[in-house]
Amino acid sequence: MINKQEIADKIKQNGKYWIAFTGDSMTSCEWVHPNWREIVEYVLQEEMTKFLDDWHSSEWSIRGFNFALDGSTTRDILKKVDDIKLVSPDLVIGVMGGNDPTFDVSVSESVENIKNIAEKVNTRIIWCNSIPAGGDSNKNLEYEPYAKAFMEIPNSDNFQKIDMFNLFKTYPLDKFFTFKSEEILIENIKEGDPDLQHPNQLGNAYIAKVILKEVFGIEFDPEKYWSDTLSGEKLPRY
Repeated sequence: MINKQEIADKIKQNGKYWIAFTGDSMTSCEWVHPNWREIVEYVLQEEMTKFLDDWHSSEWSIRGFNFALDGSTTRDILKKVDDIKLVSPDLVIGVMGGNDPTFDVSVSESVENIKNIAEKVNTRIIWCNSIPAGGDSNKNLEYEPYAKAFMEIPNSDNFQKIDMFNLFKTYPLDKFFTFKSEEILIENIKEGDPDLQHPNQLGNAYIAKVILKEVFGIEFDPEKYWSDTLSGEKLPRY
């Protein structure tokens, strides 16, 4: 777990605390605002402003960078590690995996790809398997062996795993999958079908809840945050 003092020390030493987010569309979330990346950055800035009693140090120093690629596999992200390293991040957070079975990345290769990504970024890394799909999607059966094999990778000082696939099953998934899908031929999805893979704003807030709690020890109420954003609050409470 990364505590506030560790972040404060990085800010004092280097004048920054930069987070590189990577993965597939579960991380890019470019059609959802606020998405979980934006929420994590917002909450960290708020919490560090209180901790440092200095909004300049927190808001100017804590920055997130989106290195996620829609439709990508772990094989694709491994090839893009040098792009991530361009910003010399203090922390890398990845959420992904559901595309590996679709694009014929085997379970064993998926695990090796994640290990190699962690080794090559050469900084603190938090890696999450993907959240479960909603409804009666067959994605969960396809992905379950990948999620399980991922959790068998050993943790280390610079590598922390989060079992997003199983944690999310305790949340109200039926409230998260309200989007209509675009056409996705490779998965036999027609335009207008329910999108059972990509969560809405509330689902993204629940992803942020897991990241904030498991990585930073910060309590976050996604329902309160979501309600405040819908009511037009400039600074949503959480």
